Amino acid sequence: MVDLWELVKRYYYDPATRGSNSIKQVLPAILNSSTFLQDKYSKPIYGASNGIKSINFKDWQWIQINDGNITDPYKLLPKMFTDISDKNMEILSEGNELNDGGAALTAYARMQFEEMIEYERQEICKALLKYCELDTMAMVMIYEGWKDMLG
Repeated sequence: MVDLWELVKRYYYDPATRGSNSIKQVLPAILNSSTFLQDKYSKPIYGASNGIKSINFKDWQWIQINDGNITDPYKLLPKMFTDISDKNMEILSEGNELNDGGAALTAYARMQFEEMIEYERQEICKALLKYCELDTMAMVMIYEGWKDMLG
């Protein structure tokens, strides 16, 4: 097994990462530069019955283009608590997005150490599962993008 972070540090540079070697910067950079990945993941194949297996997504499309750029897949993660009012949202949770490592760690810690209603616990759990699945899929996409680049 090889840590992709080590490979990024040693062999991958894209100005779009702005010098970062974080998966959160590398994924959008490689998605914007790889037509192979754009073609493959612009279709709703993720979690599709005849596509890529997923536990937490159904017929999902990771590539969405906005103003000529691909939207960061972490920004595409579904929001939590979409079926409640803004007023109730303030009572329930500090936020409805879970799209970075810090937010994921905070949400997990809250589930461990805070009292909360079951609905809030379920929403956070679903969001954490989707976030972690995307982290894993991001590594696959980066690998596929590099493999295509090397031809």
